[in-house]
Amino acid sequence: MQAVILAGGQGMRLHHISASAAKPMMPLFDQPVLEHLIRLLAWHDIKDIIITTSPELTDLMEYFGDGSRWGVNIRYSIEHEPRGTAGAVKLVQKMIEGTFVVLSGDVVTDIDLSGAIARHWGASAIASILLHRVDDPSQYGLVKHDMRGRITYFMEKPKSNEITGSTISAGIYILEPEALSSVPYDEYCDFARQIFPRMLNNNEPVYGFNMRGYWCDIGDTNSYRNVHADALTGSLKLKLPAKQVREGMWVGEGAQIDPSATISSPVYIGAGAFIKRNAVLGRRTIIGEDAVIGEGAEILQCVIGSKSHIGSNTVIRNSIIIDGHSIPEDEYVHDELRILKPVYTVRPEATTTTQRKPVTNNKGLGIRA
Repeated sequence: MQAVILAGGQGMRLHHISASAAKPMMPLFDQPVLEHLIRLLAWHDIKDIIITTSPELTDLMEYFGDGSRWGVNIRYSIEHEPRGTAGAVKLVQKMIEGTFVVLSGDVVTDIDLSGAIARHWGASAIASILLHRVDDPSQYGLVKHDMRGRITYFMEKPKSNEITGSTISAGIYILEPEALSSVPYDEYCDFARQIFPRMLNNNEPVYGFNMRGYWCDIGDTNSYRNVHADALTGSLKLKLPAKQVREGMWVGEGAQIDPSATISSPVYIGAGAFIKRNAVLGRRTIIGEDAVIGEGAEILQCVIGSKSHIGSNTVIRNSIIIDGHSIPEDEYVHDELRILKPVYTVRPEATTTTQRKPVTNNKGLGIRA
């Protein structure tokens, strides 16, 4: 079984911040979003992976390499100009040998891919679209299907007066090679806007299956912060690079936590992080690896990126501070987003032995469930 991951490098722009980072490489618990997707594919024994990307994303190719670190084989297709979702897959058609899965590299999910593939084969479909329900379908592909799952209607990004349901395409497709027969070479072409509507007009067997599991597009600050919280609370099943030391509390190798710190679960503290005296970490807080939280600092419902430094007595609430930022002491930060381009270091798995200092004895921590 093969997978094609679309990671063309479209920037993630949130609120008024001008800095951007490619969404597949945005950090999620100290690992790129794309790494969690590759782990999911490997779990479902999908180990032949093709990543379509742009020449600018050299860090993506350097980080993932040939995929052997995850027990998969990764090849790359470099798009020197955007080809669209279908056009990008058409470029790798010669590498595809049978049924394959197409996924967006900026989606966080724990769906049952094996079950979805079995349903695809059982329906004798040429194309299957995994479905999800949302409150606002206007930014997605609106889908309707009959009792057997055969899709009868597909509209990409409908206007408000065209919305007649809440079921959308999750941007995850299971395809047979013949689904690419109508995709032109060397042209921009999109599955949602062109190929699927054309297949429906031709009465080809296109099916939709409701997903079993979690799904989130990390395209805005709320969804990006919420996906961290969902992993901590168990809504999203994700392998975290840390050890669960108490209910709702994950701590990475070598993290140092002063006994006077007050920590409310659920919370994640990355490898090598340093939580100083009298610091307060509130619920749904993520502290990245090698970050430093100063004395008396208070962090609540935030994502604090790796190697960030939060000054003493600074208060940060409902904010995202990603990778390498320094916030001075005695500051108050609320509902902000600050981004630097993430730089990843390869660490051993949390269960392996390392040369780092052990986690500070936490008997004196003020932990709240």
